[in-house]
Amino acid sequence: MPTSAPYPAPHEPLDPQFTVAEKYASVKNTNAGCHPGVLRGATVMNPPNFSLRNTRRRRSLVAAIVVVGVFAAVAVVAALRSGSLVNAGQREPSWHSAQPASLAPPVQPALPPLPEHFTRQPLAWKACSASKPKIRCATIDAPMDYFHPQAGTIKVTFSRFATSVAAKRRGVLLFNPGGPGIEGLGSPWYWSEKLTKDVLDQYDLIGFDPRGVGRSTPIRCGLIENEALPYAPYDPATFTQQAADAKSAAGKCATTGQTTGHISTRNTARDMDLIRVLLGEEKISYFGISYGTYLGAVYTQLYPGRSDRMMLDSNVDPARMGRGFYEGRAIGSARRFTHFTEWAAQRDATYHLGPTPAAVEHTFWGLVDRLKRAPLSIDGRRFTERHARSQMADLSARETDGADFLINLRKAVNGEKNNLYAPEDPGKDDAIASPWLTIMCNDTTTWPQGQQPYLDDLARLKKLYPISWDLETGINACGFWSLHTEPDLTVSNDVPALLLQNEWDLATPREPGDGMHRALRASRLVTVKGAPEHGAYSNGNSCATDIANKYLSTGILPPADVTCPPHSDQRK
Repeated sequence: MPTSAPYPAPHEPLDPQFTVAEKYASVKNTNAGCHPGVLRGATVMNPPNFSLRNTRRRRSLVAAIVVVGVFAAVAVVAALRSGSLVNAGQREPSWHSAQPASLAPPVQPALPPLPEHFTRQPLAWKACSASKPKIRCATIDAPMDYFHPQAGTIKVTFSRFATSVAAKRRGVLLFNPGGPGIEGLGSPWYWSEKLTKDVLDQYDLIGFDPRGVGRSTPIRCGLIENEALPYAPYDPATFTQQAADAKSAAGKCATTGQTTGHISTRNTARDMDLIRVLLGEEKISYFGISYGTYLGAVYTQLYPGRSDRMMLDSNVDPARMGRGFYEGRAIGSARRFTHFTEWAAQRDATYHLGPTPAAVEHTFWGLVDRLKRAPLSIDGRRFTERHARSQMADLSARETDGADFLINLRKAVNGEKNNLYAPEDPGKDDAIASPWLTIMCNDTTTWPQGQQPYLDDLARLKKLYPISWDLETGINACGFWSLHTEPDLTVSNDVPALLLQNEWDLATPREPGDGMHRALRASRLVTVKGAPEHGAYSNGNSCATDIANKYLSTGILPPADVTCPPHSDQRK
């Protein structure tokens, strides 16, 4: 783990059975836990702090592998309940109509109407937790396969924190805290204490465990040891074994059962729409964070007419979902490092790392070269050049932390007393790895297939992004996946949305925010300049939160994109 301050402890759990999966909920400061050095691996798209079961171990694992409309008239509600506004044989809009016919992906088939035993099923509300009785939970049956709704069902559990001001109620606000593979039942509890009164008066707050996760038919592939690491950094000495572990993981997931091939972002979006129907709502509003931004974007693509106020924070580029997401992070790491060398050169009298950006780079790469020849031992653990690159990439956006790290790295290499930290071995947990792999691999076919394509792509990345080319781009089970049930989805539409983005976010850099802005053409992008945290709203920049609160309470978007200045706490 990098040397900056650790994450604060998770907020109070509802109870051991009601796992609160709010990365966004509790993280107030750094991305430090997101990438513990070389073990950063396939981080989910949001920081850890999500489990009540062995928090420290789960934090290490998550690092290693890394939110509705107006009441409808009686006739409309009847139509909703009957399912005629759910999947009435209409094709889900999917592909950008401006694409040349020769380049357009396959047109997605229309979904059949859902039978009434799905759309008219009763909701049996009960307390989610004895300690939080105002939050009520219900479990519903959803089609395992929306194209074949009679082929089987899965359970989906969602929660509700109802507004206490019925006269002002607008609808429901759904949340997703990120992931993929992160529980969300606790979201209403957390956000009921964070959102403004103007917002809380208007919405019932709705959380849910996405299919395959938590209380919603959890997926377990039976992964053990290194199979349960969706990613490991590329290592030429162990690549053959890494590939064997990845292939084994894919094989185990393929034989787990029929459900596994239907655990995907698109089907989770369809579950969200089924929740909308059962709640009797014409539209939903939505607040998604990190991976949750992609889920929200997919919902707008499948159900543009049912999307009300859509707010996406810490964005994923829909065009880069899958392996491209991790290349996007490598791009962000390279840009942060360039920024750091410029900052440090301007302060050479303080830090003595070099009077020019090139000199600062020379200082760092010189130490990396020495570590290649002679790795260190820190606290009994091996510290290699890859640890140095990973921590430098992670800390570059927090300039003083980056400078302190580089100073301590120089001391360590010179045999002097230092404060370096060598990351612990990552945890390995089937409960996290299985849904992560299942969703990421089912969502897209863009992963390199087999060993040699991975090696070819790694050679390309090494030339482009030398500081972080191999940290998150090693081979994983998606390179051997066989469960795809739908063609890849292109997100490209004119649904209005508000996008919040911190410029130097480690988990979801600025570039993916630009990509989401391109995909949602009617969106407005609010960028917090110089902010390194993951989560613009939760980190309290008043410029960004004022815009967000106004949008959720009034539906009014800014007339143009906005760049917010950083506040002092975000630069410490």
